[in-house]
Amino acid sequence: MPLQQSSMKWLATIAISAVLSGCATNPDGSTNDQQATVTQGAAFGAIMGGLLGAAVSDNRGRGALIGAAAGGVIGAGVGNSIAQRKAEYANEEDFLVEEIRRNQEFTQEADAQNDQLRQEIAQLDRESRQLERRYRAGKASRDALTQQKTRLEKQLAKAKQINSLAEQQLADTNQVYQESRQKRGPRDQYTQKLESNLVDLKETRQQSNQNVSNLQRIYDSMSI
Repeated sequence: MPLQQSSMKWLATIAISAVLSGCATNPDGSTNDQQATVTQGAAFGAIMGGLLGAAVSDNRGRGALIGAAAGGVIGAGVGNSIAQRKAEYANEEDFLVEEIRRNQEFTQEADAQNDQLRQEIAQLDRESRQLERRYRAGKASRDALTQQKTRLEKQLAKAKQINSLAEQQLADTNQVYQESRQKRGPRDQYTQKLESNLVDLKETRQQSNQNVSNLQRIYDSMSI
């Protein structure tokens, strides 16, 4: 076990270094704020990807390497997106105020869509169960089942889109929060508001995950 852990850490370190090379410093060796944001995003993504890759792969070392590389690239993309938004503001406080507002608006809108979708899922579940009973009794056609599955597919695509957006917003916010916590401290008012954003976004993501799961269950249960 110690050898496997050492190998995983070593491989993840190589992956992180590969991802971060060329993006962390200016030609004169200095690091600007945008580059630092990209670097932090890549590092966080690489670490998470490495751990996940090691957990799901039969070869823990190889899984860590692949996961770290992929996670680093994704994390760098998140960091770059944040850095671009930062450049639109004169100072860090204005940027953080806008990020907090952006998170609150997203959560409010996503929660409303999740709530509406949850009601629609309950109705689709009832309709699907009833349709299946009628089909088995010879009172509904095969085409009716096919049409119902098409409706479920559309709702499932919508649920997955909301879930994907929630995942992206959560990743963005987590990166901004980590940077604020490191630079401004855990007791800073902006850091604390971002932490509150994270709690709300995790709940939003959990609901969107549940909607996807419920729709997938209904869809899979309908046999044609």
